[in-house]
Amino acid sequence: MVRPLVLVADDSADMRSLIKEVLEDGGYEVVTVASGARALSEMTARPPDLLISDLLMPGMTGFSLRALMLRRPELAAIPVIILSAYWHRPSDTLDVAEVLTKPLNIDRLVDAVRRLAPLRPSPDSADGEMTAIPIRPSGPEIREPDGGPRPPRPSQAEGARDAPVR
Repeated sequence: MVRPLVLVADDSADMRSLIKEVLEDGGYEVVTVASGARALSEMTARPPDLLISDLLMPGMTGFSLRALMLRRPELAAIPVIILSAYWHRPSDTLDVAEVLTKPLNIDRLVDAVRRLAPLRPSPDSADGEMTAIPIRPSGPEIREPDGGPRPPRPSQAEGARDAPVR
């Protein structure tokens, strides 16, 4: 079974450990790092299917990390979930898939991960074994602090909003 690779960048060892345990139990391969610089290095060596990054880390914020990713074609399409103890609405130019507030709601995190890096049955698997088929989102979906979807940007066509996460 091939599993989606999730890279977790957070300066809190406890947060990294918690996310790693939850996602590995859910069938994901998880690599953790303690800084944005280390995350960039890891992504260059082995691009993940999804990045989960803390917003405030020493040396480089999660938004700064995303901005650097967008300058590199091989990293620009990787979806990003930002975690923050404070609500921040990133610029639409950063193309962040999700912003989740701390204290972290694990169910919301798992829902976002499943949506952005889903597990799917392998087409050649007769026994229904799950194999990762990474699906890149067509655009960012920022959630409001209460978990509801953000209203569409004026540039989005009427009715083009993504379906709400269940």
